[in-house]
Amino acid sequence: MFYAVLTLHLVAVVSKLAILFFIPRLKTVEQVRRLYTAYRKWDIVADVLLWATGLAFFFVTSFAFLLQWWLIVSMLLYTFVFYLLKRFLMRGLAEVAESRKVFADKELKSLRFQNVCVGIFSVFLIGCIGVMMMTKPF
Repeated sequence: MFYAVLTLHLVAVVSKLAILFFIPRLKTVEQVRRLYTAYRKWDIVADVLLWATGLAFFFVTSFAFLLQWWLIVSMLLYTFVFYLLKRFLMRGLAEVAESRKVFADKELKSLRFQNVCVGIFSVFLIGCIGVMMMTKPF
């Protein structure tokens, strides 16, 4: 049962992180609008799936495992990655999608720069989580 919950959880994580790969391909405001409306729906489904599988982990693992400090810190870092996605990328997508401009080159360039910054920082944080999972430092 644990592996089924883990698989669903990872599918939701990958679907949320997919936005990092979609943004560099955007060239016009119309493409941003289409992606934003489609991704908002998908993001809601992924959020529900993340919360459901997170809750399911309480039932398929032990509380002793879930209350280890390295896992708590990892979960906080993990939550911070999703906060960065919402705070910067989704807000940037919304700004460009609501723009009245046809091309909005300046806004798209800013969105791509934010995407690179969030992507690099997310990879760093996920790497930190991976190191903690391997070494269990505390």
